[in-house]
Amino acid sequence: MSDSFSQYWANEIDTLALAPQSRHICAYGDFPITGRIDPNHDIVLVLNGTSSGVCPPDLDWILPDRAGLVIADAVSAAFTRPIDYDRIDVLCWSWQKALGGEGGHGMIALSPRAQARLKAGERKPVARLMRLHNPDGSVNNAFFGGRTISTPSMFAVEDIHSALDWAEACGGLPALLNRVANNYAVLDDWVNSTPWIDWICTNPAARSTCSITLRLAREQRAAAEKEDDGKIVAEMIRLLDAEGAAFDIWSYGDAPPGFRIWAGPTVETEDLAILCDWLAWAYSETCEGSIPPEARVVRHGYFPTSKASAVQPRTEPARPQTAALDCPPPRTLADCYDAILFDATGVLISQNEALPGAVDILARLNTSDQPYYIVTNISSGSAETILARLRGAGLPIPAVDRIVSAGGVARHRVLEELAAGRLVSYLGSAHAAHDIFGKHTNLDCADTVETFDTLVVLDDEGFDFKRAADNILSTFQRRLIETGEMPRIIAANADIIYPGENGTLVFGPGIIGPMLQAGLAPFGAPPISVEIMGKPGRAIFEECIARAGTDRLLMVGDQVDTDIKGAKAAGLDALLITTGLNSCGELRQDEYGAPDYVAKNLGQLFDGSLFPHLRSAMDSSTVD
Repeated sequence: MSDSFSQYWANEIDTLALAPQSRHICAYGDFPITGRIDPNHDIVLVLNGTSSGVCPPDLDWILPDRAGLVIADAVSAAFTRPIDYDRIDVLCWSWQKALGGEGGHGMIALSPRAQARLKAGERKPVARLMRLHNPDGSVNNAFFGGRTISTPSMFAVEDIHSALDWAEACGGLPALLNRVANNYAVLDDWVNSTPWIDWICTNPAARSTCSITLRLAREQRAAAEKEDDGKIVAEMIRLLDAEGAAFDIWSYGDAPPGFRIWAGPTVETEDLAILCDWLAWAYSETCEGSIPPEARVVRHGYFPTSKASAVQPRTEPARPQTAALDCPPPRTLADCYDAILFDATGVLISQNEALPGAVDILARLNTSDQPYYIVTNISSGSAETILARLRGAGLPIPAVDRIVSAGGVARHRVLEELAAGRLVSYLGSAHAAHDIFGKHTNLDCADTVETFDTLVVLDDEGFDFKRAADNILSTFQRRLIETGEMPRIIAANADIIYPGENGTLVFGPGIIGPMLQAGLAPFGAPPISVEIMGKPGRAIFEECIARAGTDRLLMVGDQVDTDIKGAKAAGLDALLITTGLNSCGELRQDEYGAPDYVAKNLGQLFDGSLFPHLRSAMDSSTVD
């Protein structure tokens, strides 16, 4: 037994007078030693302990040729973690846990071995609601085809249908598990960087990724304060409740004093990142004197009252602009801006590997608490998918809200097209489209449909680009001849070229525009207009300004036509770094594409080498 709900199962076994039985008990926050469990006995276990934050590290210890049945409580494990169904005979779960359904309706799934036990085993009196037998003793399979014993709430049924439709639109179970993984990563990063908080479950292999249970780290406080955990946690929760920032996060009744946070697939990663800020604020308010200097909250003082906001921990920019007399003069390029915008490919990564200096620069920005954002035309998936890819390359990006992707910016525009009843096709993989936009009856891949009203340009990987381009060309030509008009184009990724391996060049998905223009020229086609949502379009830079809360931003990129021109058109300063595409040869510049700064490496953001340029610029301006 590793969880309070395991104890509830044990109590039910006692009530049913099932004997003999063995209880495998372990310390709170741990999982029992599985080598001591007899597979010839029936086994009852909880797959995700919401009170302790513990789950089985694996189910490999359950033998395929076991004699006993395995009964698994998956109330909160369904839709939040992979389940090895071959090792489970009875699986029960709840509608309202992982998907946030309206009612607490229980579900059960029985393996053939479990059904055989029902038929052969001794029948015991049970409530009518749980009778699964026909009068002749056979299992009533109609219950597994939709029949109900009593009429459930139709509101709850419609609610779970809506929840399942949402899950399918997200990309199905893989997408839900990915959302859970991203949520856990945010909290794990915060715990690892915060000295006063720790996991109740110290074994990562046995730690739930959705039922987050945390305790105060005792070693970070004086011995006289070690008995005050309950008082400190209670005061923190009182403050959070009063500010409208968090509710019902107290640890379970018989758990050590701490916090219990749900991080399932319906929870947004950004909200959990905000909650971490709130927890840090509440701790500093409760026992600021006991926090080590390195753990003090840098942004203390930006937390509004509940009248201002119920969720956001601050309303001002993370680096508010101040007069020259209030802060030391800038010494590096980074000092002159409230936030830094980085292109991804060619600046931070090449293929799926971090470029030299990228990891160190982001780590330094993380330490200095200066905001930064990854502004990318990559449209191969959602922001969560892109974050996972960049983290996989070794980049220490703290949260998904640092990702500003062209696909994410285009999402709202595409959903408008779909809501208007237009047929939308995408140039890209089905996985990418469904990850960004969800599934829709009017959303199809451009290489299969015969007609569409709108073409969305996403990516050039994971599908047959040539086949898709040929079909798009034919569709445009047919619509031009039949109606005199052509489908509209929305470009998330407008990159025509990008750097490949070993200094090579690769055509990007944006090449589809010039290809269509050339292919349709013999038919008298007018110039093809493209609504650009990513760089160099204005929309993606406006999103950056909105997130940062300021327009004192510096764009760092390797492409003149997208990074530099886009930033300058949006009124932002730009730095051209001579890696990535520039390593393939000197790029042309004009008055609209001339960067404010040119650097050979990312380190020049901090090494002061560009300071003479800054000084001359500062001398020619005044401070408000």
